[in-house]
Amino acid sequence: MINIQNLQFYYENKQVLYDINLQLKNNTITGLIGPNGAGKSTLMRCISGLEIPQQGSIFLDKQPILDNPRQSYTKIGYLPDIFGLSENLTVLQSWTYAASARGIQDAQLKNALISTAKILNLTDKLNDKVANLSRGQKQRVGIGQVIIHRPKLLILDEPASGLDPEARYELSQLFKQLRAEGMTLLISSHILSELDEYCTHMLVIQEGQIKQHKALESYEQVMHQDLTVNATIPIVLRFSEISPESKILIEQAPHIQNLQFNQLQVTATISSQAQCRVELISYLVQQHLPLMGLEPLKESLLQSYRNSLFQGEK
Repeated sequence: MINIQNLQFYYENKQVLYDINLQLKNNTITGLIGPNGAGKSTLMRCISGLEIPQQGSIFLDKQPILDNPRQSYTKIGYLPDIFGLSENLTVLQSWTYAASARGIQDAQLKNALISTAKILNLTDKLNDKVANLSRGQKQRVGIGQVIIHRPKLLILDEPASGLDPEARYELSQLFKQLRAEGMTLLISSHILSELDEYCTHMLVIQEGQIKQHKALESYEQVMHQDLTVNATIPIVLRFSEISPESKILIEQAPHIQNLQFNQLQVTATISSQAQCRVELISYLVQQHLPLMGLEPLKESLLQSYRNSLFQGEK
């Protein structure tokens, strides 16, 4: 776990971070969002040990990062938004140098290279020069340099910047896989729709201060909760068609309220108890309605971000 206490940072006489207190749980993906100049990159550099704050403490698994930056370097991977790759080196050479800098022993090197190439889908590019790779492949080479030692914490600053949609999709799948392998990720990005795909938490920073830090509910969390209190959740029902007769039957369905029809989908609220959803689906099937899916109407990361800014203005 990352634990930050009373962190303050100045560039010369200008304060950039104000009394940051923060905890990042293990095995999570936190999206760090905020406007340009908010302090996102500075916070990342402080956590990675590249900047020394004037005040405050940063702990990784209860060990102070700033007391022993070299030891922390073996547990953290950090890729800035602008990073350099030696174009004349092969992928294999780039990662070998990175592994040496991270303290990986010769006996472990081969396995580290093979596993990194596999997870980044670059096995067939190991002997290619970096100069001959696509932008998306170069980005993965850069990520490979900072995960070659399998860090506990991976920090990425705008990793999808400048990538085409296919390359961005591949990155999102990679981040999910790294989390599945036990890594904790902190990712800064302006592409909120993509952070929405893989983030478990949202961290909003504005003018050097944390405005909001919260967990993002996943589909599984919402749909499998069975609360004893009388709570409701928003849902969306998707149909292959909705005729005037079907609309009447949907309006008569049990347990749903506040229905709104929008072409082939219906938004509504329903009791959070799982049995109510079971009875709703059973009713729709019995009425031979062409139901294509039922899922929670989850607040998007963009909506959460805007709400956090609005709350800060109150």
